[in-house]
Amino acid sequence: MKKRYIFIIVFLVIYVLLQVIPYNKDKNDTVFIVEKGQSPLVIAHGGAKLLYPENTWMAYDSCFEIGVDVFEIDLRLTKDNVLITHHNADISDTSNGKGLINQMTLEQINTYNFAQNFTTLDNNQPYKDLDAQQLLEYGNKLSPVSLEEMFIKYGDSILYILEIKDESIIGEHANTELLRLIEKYELQDNVCVASFNQDTLNHFESISDESIVTSFDMSTATSFIIANYAGYGYFTNYSKDGFQLPLKEFGVPLNTKYLINKIHKNDMFVHFWTINDKEEMKQLINIGADGIVTDRPDILIDLIKELNLK
Repeated sequence: MKKRYIFIIVFLVIYVLLQVIPYNKDKNDTVFIVEKGQSPLVIAHGGAKLLYPENTWMAYDSCFEIGVDVFEIDLRLTKDNVLITHHNADISDTSNGKGLINQMTLEQINTYNFAQNFTTLDNNQPYKDLDAQQLLEYGNKLSPVSLEEMFIKYGDSILYILEIKDESIIGEHANTELLRLIEKYELQDNVCVASFNQDTLNHFESISDESIVTSFDMSTATSFIIANYAGYGYFTNYSKDGFQLPLKEFGVPLNTKYLINKIHKNDMFVHFWTINDKEEMKQLINIGADGIVTDRPDILIDLIKELNLK
């Protein structure tokens, strides 16, 4: 019985020590981590798709004008090897066209109206059923964005979270093109590469150097979270630099100060998605989130001003 108590005491002492000692994992110094007491990064989700037509020039230009810190961008590869901003593999959900992006050229894609189904906050659809002449008058504003054109226009004046949506061999080709563009425009310090697909993300890491920041896929993130909630996170190490997390996964809350402290101990950043409620934004600010991914950056920007954060 005495040995059992000694074992329990030793175990508890070790557990407590592992909660308080610094990890010092020596990750990349990255702009995606904010200093304690500073405002979180304002991250526009797909170009703030509740305010503007998702993943279009209109969306990204408008987000830049209102002062967001980061463009969160979904990327797909066209038939002619151009990376463009679009979430789904097919264009039918967002445009008046049909077809897979990887089977269409950029020129073909740009003939369609990608604000066809956009609905404003007051429930209007101002761009629905535009004829060819009306669409022409908008120029490229209602089209997906070529990532290269975005890099040319905005360069290092903003940060980018670049999420590769393609998988398998197309995902590998997308990775190769993405790396080429990052290096061509020397934006290694301004980008974070992401993917929900572990194989796609691992492939990008295999062809790039460690200076380019990557964030966790969900399966690897899950293993990190389990390790740190269970108390053995000190003994783990991961190649990724940070997280984009939901507030909850499988019923487990992830927006906890404990988990954020563990992530920061690993010299990693944590951004939460997709947060459109002011009170949820305030809670994340209070517990030290590095960034907030939102469809309503206007609300977050106003909140940061209200709280008088730097």
